Amino acid sequence: MINATTLKRNASGTQGGCASIDYLLAQELAREKARQVVGYYNLPAPSDGAESRFYGGLAKHLGLAEQRATKELMLPLTDGFDPKTKRALCHNAGDRGQMRVRKDKTGKPLQKDGKDVTYLAGGHRIGFDLTISAPLDISVAFALASDPAEQEAIHTAHRNAVQRAMEAFEAMSETRRNKAGKDVIGVDGLIWSSHHHYAARADEATGEMGPNLHTHNLLYNLSLGADGEEASLSAEEIFRYRKAMDEVYKTELYQGMKALGYGVDRIRELDDDGQETGRVYARIAGLGEEVTDRYGNRRKELLAYAAKHNVSNQQATLATRKDKDEPPYHELIDLWQQTLKGFDVSTESLKQAKGNAQEMEQKSPAELLERLHEMDAIFCDHNLLEVLGQEYAGSVTVPELYDLVQGFKQENNLVHVNPMRLHDDDKGDSLARRHTQERYCAPWMLQIEQEVVGFAIDRAKETHHHVPQADVDRVVEDYEKAKGFQLSKEQRNALDHITQGSGGVVNLSGLAGTGKTTISECFKAAFETQGFELLGVCVSNAAAEKLEAESGMSSVSMAQMLYDLDGGKMQFRKTDIIVLDEAGMVDARSTHRLFSHAAKSGAKVILQGDVEQLQPIGAGSGFQLTKGAVGDTKLTEIRRQGKQEDRETALAFYATDENGQIIDLKKASRSRAQTLNKGNEIKARLLDNIRETATDKEARERLLHEYFQDRAPMSEKLVIAHTRADVAALNAGIRAGLKERGELDKEEVVIEARDKGRKFNLALSKGDQIVFTAKNKDMGVINGTQAVVDNIKPSRKGGHDITVSIRSETKGDGRRLTFNSHQMKAFSHSYSGTVHKSQGQGKREVYHLANLGMLDAHSALVAFTRLTKGSYRMYATSDDVERLHERLGLERLKETVLDAGVVGQKIGAALHPMQVQSPQHQSVQRPPMQRSGIQGKLDMIVKEHREQQQAQAQMSEGERRARGLLEVFEALRRTPRPQAEPAVPVQTPLQRQGITR
Repeated sequence: MINATTLKRNASGTQGGCASIDYLLAQELAREKARQVVGYYNLPAPSDGAESRFYGGLAKHLGLAEQRATKELMLPLTDGFDPKTKRALCHNAGDRGQMRVRKDKTGKPLQKDGKDVTYLAGGHRIGFDLTISAPLDISVAFALASDPAEQEAIHTAHRNAVQRAMEAFEAMSETRRNKAGKDVIGVDGLIWSSHHHYAARADEATGEMGPNLHTHNLLYNLSLGADGEEASLSAEEIFRYRKAMDEVYKTELYQGMKALGYGVDRIRELDDDGQETGRVYARIAGLGEEVTDRYGNRRKELLAYAAKHNVSNQQATLATRKDKDEPPYHELIDLWQQTLKGFDVSTESLKQAKGNAQEMEQKSPAELLERLHEMDAIFCDHNLLEVLGQEYAGSVTVPELYDLVQGFKQENNLVHVNPMRLHDDDKGDSLARRHTQERYCAPWMLQIEQEVVGFAIDRAKETHHHVPQADVDRVVEDYEKAKGFQLSKEQRNALDHITQGSGGVVNLSGLAGTGKTTISECFKAAFETQGFELLGVCVSNAAAEKLEAESGMSSVSMAQMLYDLDGGKMQFRKTDIIVLDEAGMVDARSTHRLFSHAAKSGAKVILQGDVEQLQPIGAGSGFQLTKGAVGDTKLTEIRRQGKQEDRETALAFYATDENGQIIDLKKASRSRAQTLNKGNEIKARLLDNIRETATDKEARERLLHEYFQDRAPMSEKLVIAHTRADVAALNAGIRAGLKERGELDKEEVVIEARDKGRKFNLALSKGDQIVFTAKNKDMGVINGTQAVVDNIKPSRKGGHDITVSIRSETKGDGRRLTFNSHQMKAFSHSYSGTVHKSQGQGKREVYHLANLGMLDAHSALVAFTRLTKGSYRMYATSDDVERLHERLGLERLKETVLDAGVVGQKIGAALHPMQVQSPQHQSVQRPPMQRSGIQGKLDMIVKEHREQQQAQAQMSEGERRARGLLEVFEALRRTPRPQAEPAVPVQTPLQRQGITR
């Protein structure tokens, strides 16, 4: 495992890298102390090769290569100086920043406990700690080795693997040039010092330290550029390639262990439900889990803490972490050898096990492409290195792994996609690798996107779902009379477009809180005057329940609807209107499947949502594709927030043109400067809403304190965070507060719960609020059903019988049910939730625990716009607040292949010149393709590709790619249209889920 941590100067800015260096050299200091022990040279000790040393091309350039890393040499490097000549190696060498007072948006100093809140601004960054840890089985084998020579051999295998990974990091690193840093070039060398440690943190109960062979690589913030000049390091590629380099490390490590005579197994990881996770890992053959579990003391401590306090493992890690004071090497070895005496295992016996690394069958290229496209429409070399490194774990060498990556690209007819786009204002004379390096997708991924666009354009002129003007007018008149208000001009235009001015696919873009429900009610009534039936479809069951309650249309989750459609349990009819709510969260493949079924029957599809809010989890964005094809009609008048100031803040998240009109945000449509300006604008509006703390723990504590101070009922308060760990911690904190107030029974039971293949312990008391996380047709619950625990009692059948009352904001409370905890485990606490699950909700009071690594413009927009009439509060550390503007303006729209473009063609060059007018009268172009089964076309393309391999080998690279893409388009053009299938009766969504009333 490789962890990358940015090393910052301490708050005073005066100690340089002292604290970091003292920690890294702790084992060296312990070794020096041990030298004073009588008979030291008869005690186990690491070899001289395990001393802390300097490595890298810049180390060689400075005359430090493989020299022992001492504090005297390391300190100047943390400040940006050559430790021998004291020469500055970067423009801000020696700059330790300045202490500044944090101010609110009025310029008034922020205070805490009567003192100004300060922060360290600017200064030269120390560097990065790239900690490379051996898998537990390697650490245990190291501890098992009673022969010092065998210990040294295993340690050498680890060090060699670390060096291989670090050299790979060095090879792809970059540095910037010129004042604005727009020119990016490669490096001829970096400098890092490697520091080898051996033990895990002490067990909280026993104080015992298990083996954890790991190396801290202090990568100094310095580089030797390809132009021969020294400068700071540009770290983007370090973080982008971290997971890929971990596979390089493990590949080299297990080859080293095999060279020592150890067998290696390849294991497909299973989740707690016994389902494959997709991850493959290597493990020393013959090493039983009883041995590795003995050294899982740290993990046992975490699991025990997590169970007791009902928090995630990550949160338990933070809560139980103590300062690590690693004993001398010989003491650790003695401790481990004593502990292992009770096990019938040794390094000699391990070498008798053969292992299955070479025998286990690999997944097919088609299956690996599915993994690569699980979350993104486009993948890069580092994604291939990660996926193939896992798939071939323990069975190939590093050169063979690189060959596998190249072979995969050459043998699977991949589409070559343009590099990551960069705004013109940010382009220098030379670009970063990510802006010059080709990317890839499977042919079928491009085809899916083309077909989504084709569906929308092919159906643009359909009129059989149009509603006569007189009927629309009558619906509006009745609605306005019943509600006591008039539709705005914007709302009326949207209604007219959906009911009269659109074809078989129509897009309704509504900014957060613009009242899409009002339009839904109106177009539903209008369509029903013509005998049409409306069916709602949402990303989640909870959202479907809410849509059904608000609009009156039968609604179901996207997963359930596609399952029933694909399985033939239901079919659309020509008289159906399919309403896809929160369409911006739906990936391209799901959109394609829905469109395919709708096109066969002639059903109309209305996509309503906002691409600026949360992005799809899966690959691509169907909403972005259809908007690009046939445009959209927009709702921009925000209504959810009660205060004008809050509505203006919500609007500030959106992109506007020179006239202040809302426009669609596109990839790389903002420069770096524009992103920061947008972030500063939003941050200035939010400053009064931000609760700033010194640590993450204090941020959580302050949120909980203010949550309980607020007298608003719990039903009007929304607590949201970005990670499951933070959600678990907040759930535990709210439960503790409720117990103190007597609102929960103090007695509790701990049961085993499950969520998406993850097993965890859940503390449960009478009065607890829970949410079911899976459908159970016998109980009549779905994923998202809320409930309150009324009673818990032991069951004669084992486990506990739990009685709950169903709670629904849309259908009211009341229904009671009882279930056994052994039979139904899919539920968790519901006091807090993720930002992702909050989309579509609106509450009076919003408490948002920020996480800078997860925060961007989309999640921040969703978090803020959950607010209705009360207050929004963001809780963040001072460090996070300092950089908040970088994230609030950051767009991370899901990329589509069509938007990125294919290598060798201008954007839109592969599209047909036929034009269609969108609602905004923007001309859009149609791809020369029609719809059919993907697999048949892909087989045809592959067959033609093989027949022409010899001819293509004689072409230039550019000609080959262009010809391959044209073949795809031509194949699509020749494919006949599917014929509509006979209509069958449509079941209600609840009937489709097997739930009856």
